[in-house]
Formats: sequence, C-alpha cells, structure tokens
Amino acid sequence: MPRLPSRGRFRKGVALVEVILAALLLGIGLSVALSLASTSIARQSLGEHNLVSAWLADEKMNLVMMEGPEKFLQNHQTNGQFDPPFEEYSFEIIVKHVGDWEPYEVNIFIDWDSNRRSFQLDSLIAPRQGEPEEPEDRIPLEAIDREAIYYEDIVE
Repeated sequence: MPRLPSRGRFRKGVALVEVILAALLLGIGLSVALSLASTSIARQSLGEHNLVSAWLADEKMNLVMMEGPEKFLQNHQTNGQFDPPFEEYSFEIIVKHVGDWEPYEVNIFIDWDSNRRSFQLDSLIAPRQGEPEEPEDRIPLEAIDREAIYYEDIVE
C-alpha cells in the first residue's frame, strides 16, 4: 500500500514556499523604495538648481531695470559666467529696442549642467523718461549692511 506523506514534511514545504514568497515581496518593496528615493533626490536637486537660477535671473533683471536698459548695455556684459559660488551657472541677456516710446524686451537665460538645463526670464522694461540720467553712479548715503538682515544682534 502506498505511503501517504506525513504532515510534518508537508508543513516544511509550505514554510519554504512562504519564505521564498516573503523574500520576493521584500525585494520588490525595497527596489521600489530605493527607486522612489533616488527619483526624489534627483528632483530635489533639479528644484534647487531652478531656484538658484531664478534668483540669479531676478538679480540680473533688477540690475537692468535699476540702471535702465541703455546704460546697462553700455556698462555690463550681456553673457558670461557667474562668480563663485555660482560658477556652474552661465547667463545671456538679450535686450531688444522696439521703438522710441515702446518698452524694451528683456530676455535672460540662465544655463547650468553644461548647458543641458536652462531657466528663462522675460520682461518688458520701459525706457527712462524725464530727467536726464546722472553720468556717474549713485552712491548710498550710508553703508548697507546686508548681513544684518540675517544675523540680528540678540539683546539680553
């Protein structure tokens, strides 16, 4: 008469299948978690670069607006690299004069990552009208302490 398998041997086989399935599910879960972590780190880095390039473009745009498009073109470069710690970013500024009473079209391009990534800021800036511009640069009446904005003295 054929002998039936014992319950102990059957339970060992089921336990082995359960361990294999659990290891497989754990491996899939870990690979998905690692994939999500690497994707989030890459997107966080891209967001950081976009934020810095937006700051740099805003700085250049404010300089064009403060000095006026004509004076800016006379006194500043329209393309180049930023100074450290932003040396990985390069810029190009295009200023188009449409007409005498029309605003200037100002386009600022910020590139990084060997020019594979870029940020663009466009604006219209009116030409300076009214009083003639002062030939020399204006100097503030008192020194500007930019670090005081971030580091306030604590009074005890």
